[in-house]
Amino acid sequence: MSLRLASAREGGVTHGRVLVLARDPRVIATAHDAARRVRRFAAMLQTGKQALALLTAPGRADHQLVCDRGAAEAACWPDLVAAAAEQHGRTSLLVVSDRPVGRLPRGMLPVPNDSALLAAALRANQSPASGEPLEAASLRSGLGRGEIVVRYQPMVRISDRQPVMVEALARWTPSYPPIAPDLFLPLAARTGLMRPLSMAVAGSAVREIGPLRQRLRIGVTVNLPLDLLRQPDLAAWLGRARAHSTMRAEDLSLELTEHAEVHDRSGLDRVLRRLRHAGHGVLLDDILLDDPRTPLFELPFSGLKLDRSLITALPTQARARQAVRRLVRGAEARGQILVAEGVTHPMQLRLLGEMGIHWAQGFLISRPLPASALLAWSELWRAGRPL
Repeated sequence: MSLRLASAREGGVTHGRVLVLARDPRVIATAHDAARRVRRFAAMLQTGKQALALLTAPGRADHQLVCDRGAAEAACWPDLVAAAAEQHGRTSLLVVSDRPVGRLPRGMLPVPNDSALLAAALRANQSPASGEPLEAASLRSGLGRGEIVVRYQPMVRISDRQPVMVEALARWTPSYPPIAPDLFLPLAARTGLMRPLSMAVAGSAVREIGPLRQRLRIGVTVNLPLDLLRQPDLAAWLGRARAHSTMRAEDLSLELTEHAEVHDRSGLDRVLRRLRHAGHGVLLDDILLDDPRTPLFELPFSGLKLDRSLITALPTQARARQAVRRLVRGAEARGQILVAEGVTHPMQLRLLGEMGIHWAQGFLISRPLPASALLAWSELWRAGRPL
């Protein structure tokens, strides 16, 4: 059948709405009957842009989207496919057709126009299979074929809800659904492909975010391990990536993803100062409670990103709140930004603001999105809905 990114379920009944983007009256009738069978409300949509706005809206997105052949071949289809792929288990994207559909990604098949079969697909609670074992040769050739695409997860300033930055996240799309990053990133690290992968991500980020900056005043961050951050030509290849863009060096920041112990603090200090001189800030990622990297906080990082596990602990653990207050005092003394990752609930966002955290990132704000969906997300976020 089709790709299924399962929606939320309780007691065997799926919740949320069945969104119907269809032109064929027979498919519309099938979708309404299938929704009735699974005890859900079917909402008709007029345009792909409406569907995209709902899939990219801040907060929960436990809708399921049913399309017919005509909608699947509409101009916005690639964005709908990309947005649905980032719902992390909350959205099913189902195409109803008795004939082949030309624009479906490889690996995604249509559901026949039968209400019982469509209802079964709506009830399904399966994650896509991981597929065949990954090999370095496949990733290397995929890089050459442009199969690495980038999704962007926004960060906002808590004090005024202003979008300030997006994190560039690599996706490998040899077929649909994309291969999970936790499968191919370790492969890239083991096989010496992290540099070309990172260069591909940085290049895409500049090309895709640069043109949006006239309407969205945001920067972009790219994740790098320590060995790439230390390479002396890093600033030069970042400069080449920006050569034909209006994006400034200060609009392109880096996130250090290293969790291993750093033995040469003075060397890292020189690297950070060299990058700062070139205009690039560096954030230290995934700060934990009792993080062993605490001595590194004094280095000239532009900011620290607090891991979601620490954010989740704040409402119930006094020790976590005390640790974050210390981090806030230290960051403000050093002129660093503190970013909270994994924010999923309005209560967390309010608490973070009260504690003095500067920026927030997480599913409450947005899931990772294709660049073309960022403007739609921004309009909803600025309007303050839904939270």
